[in-house]
Amino acid sequence: MLALLIVPCLFMIILPRIPATWLKPAFVTMALADLLLALGALAPGNVIHVAWWPQLGLNLSLGVTPYNQPLLWLNALVLLSSAWTANRGNAWSPLSKGSIFWLTVAYVGVSLAFLSQNVLLYFVGFEMAVLPFFLLVRKDGGENRRVAAFYFLGFSAVAGMMLLAAVLTLVVHHVTGFHANHPVSVPVQFVVYLLLLATWAIKTPLWPFHLWLPKTHGEASTPASMYLSGVALKVAPYGFLLFSGILPAARHQASPFLAVWGGITLLAGSLLALGQRDLKQTVAQSSIASMGYVMIALSLGTRAGDQAAVLVMVGHGLASPLLFWIAGQVQKIQHSRQLDDLPGLYRKDPLLVTFLTAAAFAYMGIPGLALFPGEFGVILVALKHAPLTLYLIAPAIVIMAATWLRILARARFGGTETDGSFDSLSAVRQESWSGLWLSVPLVLVGLIPEWWIHLWRWGGLR
Repeated sequence: MLALLIVPCLFMIILPRIPATWLKPAFVTMALADLLLALGALAPGNVIHVAWWPQLGLNLSLGVTPYNQPLLWLNALVLLSSAWTANRGNAWSPLSKGSIFWLTVAYVGVSLAFLSQNVLLYFVGFEMAVLPFFLLVRKDGGENRRVAAFYFLGFSAVAGMMLLAAVLTLVVHHVTGFHANHPVSVPVQFVVYLLLLATWAIKTPLWPFHLWLPKTHGEASTPASMYLSGVALKVAPYGFLLFSGILPAARHQASPFLAVWGGITLLAGSLLALGQRDLKQTVAQSSIASMGYVMIALSLGTRAGDQAAVLVMVGHGLASPLLFWIAGQVQKIQHSRQLDDLPGLYRKDPLLVTFLTAAAFAYMGIPGLALFPGEFGVILVALKHAPLTLYLIAPAIVIMAATWLRILARARFGGTETDGSFDSLSAVRQESWSGLWLSVPLVLVGLIPEWWIHLWRWGGLR
């Protein structure tokens, strides 16, 4: 388990001495090594607890559960796909020691947050997972990267302060672990829960606290967008799951409100996605809608809801970075991300449009793809525990389908006979591994449910 953290840390130590020509192979090798470790060395029930400063609750407490195991797999897989995307001298996917270092720091932070069984350790992982993206956007972003980076930093700073206040309040009341033996009084639960709710609303994100997300993705490089959307943003809803276990009274009281808020976020994200003219912005707004599903499921406080939420996070963690990669490739081919410039794309790169079709169908919730099991599970659980949210979910499904059908129609049809020429098509082909690393599990998770049910030892959405 510790190897998941040790390998990237050792990589960061030797990174300054790696020759420029070996940067990408070394980055890919590190990511692949961690993926193999995650697949082969993790099993639910593995726990490491090392006392450091027990008087303050500062202990190294890590563990693998059926909930964080798939997220750890996803973490390494998305990092590997992002590593394949980076190329030296590429304006959309820059490859430099600084970019690789900060992306690896974010990876270590995400792994630490997912593995953490201690509230203070989770806070450390949360900050490590979030703050590097300010530097990644500021350094490698587009023309408006400065504004986007400080927008990101401002929202993240508020979320971090709220989380720190909540964690310190718990520590003062002798609660340092997520399996605490000290019950938290109901008044303290509500205070902590409100602080945490501000954190989750910003970093999940929920409408209308999502404003930083489209700006950040709009200016971020392709690898940064892939990793931010695929994994880093899952740290917040996973934290919601962890903290809710030690705040049961507050979670129960807030459940109806949060379910409706999740439904509103789902519907608002779908409407915002439909109104976009930029492919990358469409993906960003669609991500907000998916987080609405997650919030509905987590708000219900049931085992089936929690499982459905993790399934949505895994499905979204495969589809979203795949679409951000596709958006980067479209910009290389068409020199534009505008939807009006998509006609003719199929003539230039049929394989890329095939990837686009798979990812778009996943966002539409088509059975047989990774987002379907989680979204269907959310609908089943909501039907039983929060039926009013279905009035928000149903139109959101229709709107999301209309959004991506419109994009597929433009990409597959139209254009002229001369649209088949593209000088840099061979360079795009070389990066197709990034699409394969994500599209293959995107299909497997949805098509072979018994595979992941057996591995995760889940009882199903009953």
